[in-house]
Amino acid sequence: MTKKKPPEAQVPEQHDPYKLRSLEQILALFDGGDFLAEVMDGHRKLQIELLEHSAEHGSKGCDGTMTIKISYALGKSGDVSMGAKAEFKGPKAPPSSATAYINDKGELTLYSPLLARMHQPVRDVTPHDPETGEVRDVD
Repeated sequence: MTKKKPPEAQVPEQHDPYKLRSLEQILALFDGGDFLAEVMDGHRKLQIELLEHSAEHGSKGCDGTMTIKISYALGKSGDVSMGAKAEFKGPKAPPSSATAYINDKGELTLYSPLLARMHQPVRDVTPHDPETGEVRDVD
């Protein structure tokens, strides 16, 4: 038979009024709360960049990131040294665009080949009836 372990007595957790209970409390530790204010300001600016990009270029490629990195180093006496860094990357503007044509010599030009065909001299047409404009059959 296997021996069952007796249930361990649960010790009630002591109330710690200094316990950090949220990420916001942890971020508020850095730089006397200035880091948290910078994060929130950077977040707001990123949202504005997204709205402006969407208005100018549409929703394609309208994305950004916010990265918060917290590093920890445990000291000999149980203390924890912490460092925090926040990075914001807004949407990238699409590349500039332009349109041109290639002429017969392989050079770029703004002159459309379709316009070049339109500006050729008028061609002779087959005989037609001047009254009706109907094209006559060639016998």
